[in-house]
Amino acid sequence: MAISVVGFENVQVLKVGVTGPAPANTLFLVTGVVIVNYHGPLNDFNRDSVTFFVPEEDETDPDAPALNIGHFVESSAIAYPVAIEASTERPVGWAVDSVDTAAVGNNFRVTARLAALNPGSTIIRIGFQANILSRT
Repeated sequence: MAISVVGFENVQVLKVGVTGPAPANTLFLVTGVVIVNYHGPLNDFNRDSVTFFVPEEDETDPDAPALNIGHFVESSAIAYPVAIEASTERPVGWAVDSVDTAAVGNNFRVTARLAALNPGSTIIRIGFQANILSRT
């Protein structure tokens, strides 16, 4: 079961003209925060994925249209827990195990695999940065 995106905060998009590598002519540098509500299970790590389309700048609605990147060329992305809740009753822990990206039409999708340890661990915000080369 995938983790639901509740919303976004502080999404910033920097669009830069570039001359390559061919055929790229645009570099998008996108940063922001994904709002989720992800809890650990009883006595172990809970692992699941959150998937979202990179939004337009300042967008907060997870159902709003995604950033139009044009024709995808290449990308890199990172994600990391930025806001967590913890219980002092048991060991807790959080992680982003991996981040994958994909172009879907003229949009860009990020999938982050999260882990939360024990019921006292809750991930409520995930920071992300996506660097996208495209031809616009």
